[in-house]
Amino acid sequence: MRLTTTKDAAMTRLRALVYGDSGIGKTTSLRTLPEKFTAIAAAERGLIPLREYNYPVYTLESWEDMQELVKVFREPVTVDGRPIKVLGIDSLSELSDFCKQKILHKDRPELLHERTHGKSEKPAGVYDDLMTMEDWGLYRTRMTNMLSAACHLPVHVIFTSLAAWVEDKRTGGLFRTPNMNGKLALECPAFFDVVLHMESMDTTDGDDKPIVSRVWRTAHDGRIIAKDASGVLDPFEPADWTALMRKIAKNGNGNGKAVTT
Repeated sequence: MRLTTTKDAAMTRLRALVYGDSGIGKTTSLRTLPEKFTAIAAAERGLIPLREYNYPVYTLESWEDMQELVKVFREPVTVDGRPIKVLGIDSLSELSDFCKQKILHKDRPELLHERTHGKSEKPAGVYDDLMTMEDWGLYRTRMTNMLSAACHLPVHVIFTSLAAWVEDKRTGGLFRTPNMNGKLALECPAFFDVVLHMESMDTTDGDDKPIVSRVWRTAHDGRIIAKDASGVLDPFEPADWTALMRKIAKNGNGNGKAVTT
């Protein structure tokens, strides 16, 4: 333990989440990360928007693949002589599905087989594709453990996710959140420094012609969850990761420990 002051605090590693509707441009925004220092982890079908670029890719096809990815990035990673400083993970929604698939199709049968001494691999009255209360508890534990582990890796970590409308059962409020199940939808933003909701914004050019641009909402408006722990971002920022990281570095970390790529 060492004693410092709050002035010594700096965002030396960015932990960010961008979420929004399908097709809004979440994966495409990863193209604004520097190819030289960035690796992408994604399911193969999610890589199409990046096909014209040369990012090294870790293909994710199962929950075990994500666990292996975390193990790999606990130590410095170099690809073709280039140190990887940024890890983009596309997407948190698919990782949630991988987690549920593992519980339903591997963990549950094994647990039931053990509990019934090999007489059954299916709970009475439960369909194969439905989660039990015990399954949901395991899901929440595994997802929070994964998020914690990923957000403590020694690289900048950027997740994408689909969006959903979720009811807070405690207050009855309806919130725009990452597409996660149960309480995790409202809890997962706590793991990140920056949570961005990706939206379309109508603007005009110099000739007053309409332009539709993609922007990131950075502040919670009471319904749409977003946050900026750096305190330097505008309420809406252009969908450009390099520009956003440079802005945080320039304005939010004057002590030289800035977020940089």
